[in-house]
Amino acid sequence: MCRYLTAGVLLFAMMLLSPSLLSPADWKSGLSGGWQVEDLQAWGDRNLAVDFGINGVWNYSEDWEPLSRLNPRMMAAWGCDQLVVDFGVDGLWTYDGRSWTKITR
Repeated sequence: MCRYLTAGVLLFAMMLLSPSLLSPADWKSGLSGGWQVEDLQAWGDRNLAVDFGINGVWNYSEDWEPLSRLNPRMMAAWGCDQLVVDFGVDGLWTYDGRSWTKITR
């Protein structure tokens, strides 16, 4: 089991219970307040993927990085080093921290 799964669950609980703890000043990448978290997934070594709905998928690993501007239906960790994202009509994709690979047509 990935050791960072617990950290992701704790962060999710913190966001639900105390949303004021994550203020716009916390977003170093230019993300601003008002973005709604639809899903999040701990994956790989110290990575947290967050689905911000129409604002796409972003990854947090010390800093925020955009992964995709598409709005995913669902995300899941695959093993301990990959993220699987269902983009609906755009297909099912895996991300390994460097590149995306489409696994369905």
